[in-house]
Amino acid sequence: MTRQITIGILPAVVLLISTTVLPAQSKADVGDINVSTAKSPDFAVGSGLKEPKGVRKDWLQIDVSFTVTSRDRDDFLDALEIRFFVLPKSAEKKYLKLYTATVKHVDVLKGEELHSAVYLSPNSLARIYGKGKKANPRDLWVAVEIHAGELIGGDVTDGRSSRWWQKADAPRDASMLRPKSKTPFANLWFDSYAETRD
Repeated sequence: MTRQITIGILPAVVLLISTTVLPAQSKADVGDINVSTAKSPDFAVGSGLKEPKGVRKDWLQIDVSFTVTSRDRDDFLDALEIRFFVLPKSAEKKYLKLYTATVKHVDVLKGEELHSAVYLSPNSLARIYGKGKKANPRDLWVAVEIHAGELIGGDVTDGRSSRWWQKADAPRDASMLRPKSKTPFANLWFDSYAETRD
């Protein structure tokens, strides 16, 4: 008799656990992926020190806009990751790699268009393309994946059918791309960008 009661209750217990553990499904709609060059920002600081004179150098910005929605009533998603994959097609042979970065965002407001960005510094560009050569934003293929425990959105600029960013045998480099918070652009347009852990 006890065995029959246990077997009869078990499916109900499993169902209860399933409904309480599984999170509400979230979705990220990816807008534009923009690749552009930008000069190092120039700030005026009243320090009294003589400013060293130098040439403002070119950075390469990879910026993506996105909007998060979900079925639950919470206004915020606690955390998500945006994974960037960048392939410079005309890089020097030694630096023809898949450049990757993961930016961790927190307190993501749902229903509002936000941005995330990574950058290639002037010296990184010189290494990848060769000293003195200008980077062409149209030379880069970019793929973006947005994860919140699972893949909830993404997009790619070129080569979608080949799924080049998912090839396990492609040489990779996670040292070149910098999140916005680690560049001179960190404090610019702050309210348009999703908050980060750092």
